[in-house]
Amino acid sequence: MGLIASSFRMMYLTAYKITLESKIQWIASAKMELVASSDEIMALGNDLDPENPAVKQLEMRRDKLTVLEKKLDLQMQEYSNRLKMVDAELQSAQGAVDSAIKNSFSYNFQ
Repeated sequence: MGLIASSFRMMYLTAYKITLESKIQWIASAKMELVASSDEIMALGNDLDPENPAVKQLEMRRDKLTVLEKKLDLQMQEYSNRLKMVDAELQSAQGAVDSAIKNSFSYNFQ
């Protein structure tokens, strides 16, 4: 791969890396909000009689939030794995750029 192609590949990978990092950050923020909501639901449930039907509804909502949190965990793991692959490919592209620069601008006087 030539110098220009490798440079464009690095720019693309860097942009994709930034996108993945922002998605991971968004998921982490959403998870924190879910945990806060779940804690709030639990606090509301503690004030009620355990036999109250509202407690059962609160427990169902808490369970749904737990399922959603697990889905977010899976999504975050997928993005983290992609980020690792992008980092590895970025290193490879950087090696190609370095090699192309070395080959293009080295002078062999014999």
